[in-house]
Amino acid sequence: MKLKSIFTMVYAVLFLLSSHQSGYADVINLKNGDKLTGTVLSLSKGTLNLSTPYSKKIEIKKAQIKSLETDQSVRVQLKNGWKIKGKLRPTAEGQYSIRTKSSNQRAVIDFMEITSINSPQEKPRAWEGKVHAGGTHQSGNTDRITFNLGGNGKLKFGQERIELKFLTLYSEENDNITSRNTFGRMQYDHFFSKKWYGLLSMEALNDKFKNLNLRLAVGPGAGYHLWDDDVKSLKLEAGITYFSEDLKNGEDTQFMTGRLAEKFNYKFSEVFSFSNDTIVFPSFEKIGDMKLRNEASLNSKLTEGWSLILSHILDYNNDAPEGTGASDSMITFGLQHEF
Repeated sequence: MKLKSIFTMVYAVLFLLSSHQSGYADVINLKNGDKLTGTVLSLSKGTLNLSTPYSKKIEIKKAQIKSLETDQSVRVQLKNGWKIKGKLRPTAEGQYSIRTKSSNQRAVIDFMEITSINSPQEKPRAWEGKVHAGGTHQSGNTDRITFNLGGNGKLKFGQERIELKFLTLYSEENDNITSRNTFGRMQYDHFFSKKWYGLLSMEALNDKFKNLNLRLAVGPGAGYHLWDDDVKSLKLEAGITYFSEDLKNGEDTQFMTGRLAEKFNYKFSEVFSFSNDTIVFPSFEKIGDMKLRNEASLNSKLTEGWSLILSHILDYNNDAPEGTGASDSMITFGLQHEF
């Protein structure tokens, strides 16, 4: 009796374990009525590869699949180039919902739009960037032209990173230039750990209506990645800066200031994202004096590589040259391409 009880307990445990494992398998229903369970390895060139504990790898033609459900997150690529990662769940004939890990939201996709699942991972790109442009033209009672062009790029190699950014704005009304300025930034980072890095930054600004031939700020500092995941990232930086202002009218100035910066990104969904960059140059000589530039942008994805971008830019200087205002506020809208 004792031996029989032991065998009964062992059988029960093995049954529960096998039931537990099967309950967490990917499930494929075929059009001929067959049902297969296992682990979806990949789907490419119209063939799905399935791993099972009871046979060798099984190859299934995509055209023979009636429905597919995955318990694990898979990388899905669609015909329009979009890439989504999450768990596939059938919702209707030929329709699937996929819950993305990054935003915890569901997207509905058509099975026929899927070109691949778990395709080989692309090598991380050393260089990546974005460029955007926008403008308006009005004629009639008022002749007005506005134009903006900008972009940013990032180059990674080993423990080093180089970031570039530029933005130029131009507007003209009734043959009179009403705005013309160009901003540029270059930063070199060296990572000491996953979160800490040293930096050397340079910011430059030319603004016809701020009495600036060139404002140049160069200096070293240190940065820290407070957050860095698929949904959000936040970098905080601090350092010292040599500041130089070449004025159109008046006496040129050179001085040392501090530098404080934050770079924040948040991904609301696969379509919408928000970013905010702030740089503050506090004066060492007079408490309260500072220069500040803040850029807040909302990005709406149209298709893979293309999006719409709406930005608000605030440039503030409480010690502005005589005859100029302390702050400038600009809103830009344009089409952006990511490469």
